[in-house]
Amino acid sequence: MNAEMPLILIVEDEREIAEILEAFLRQRGFRTEWARDGEEALRLFRAGSPDLVLLDLLLPRLDGMEVIKAIRRESRTPVIMLSARSEELDKVLGLELGADDYITKPFRPLEVVARINAVLRRSQSGGAAPDRP
Repeated sequence: MNAEMPLILIVEDEREIAEILEAFLRQRGFRTEWARDGEEALRLFRAGSPDLVLLDLLLPRLDGMEVIKAIRRESRTPVIMLSARSEELDKVLGLELGADDYITKPFRPLEVVARINAVLRRSQSGGAAPDRP
C-alpha cells in the first residue's frame, strides 16, 4: 500500500447502505469508490486498484459470487463479503471462493471498519507472524 490512505471499493446496490459505509470509512481516513452492480464493480476494480473490496452478494447484472471469482482470477486483493444471507452454506461458499471475511446484514458500521482494519493488517504483513527477538 502506498503512503495514501487505503482505497476501499464498496460494491452495494442499496444506496442507503453504501452511503453509511462511505461516511464511516471516510471519517476514519479511508478513500472510497462505490459500484452499484457487479459489472461496474469489476470495471472500477480494474481501473482503481483498491486496497480492499467490500462486496455484496446480491447484485444486479453480475452477482457477488461471479465478481469474487473474477477478482480472484486476477488478484489477491482482500475481499470482505456483505450479505443478508446468513446461512452457513452461503458463508462457507463465499469464503471458499476467496473472501477474507464475511459479514451478515444488518451490521454495525464500526464492526465493518474494525474488520477492514484487521484484514488490511493481515494482507500488508503477508499473513506472516511477527518477528520475535
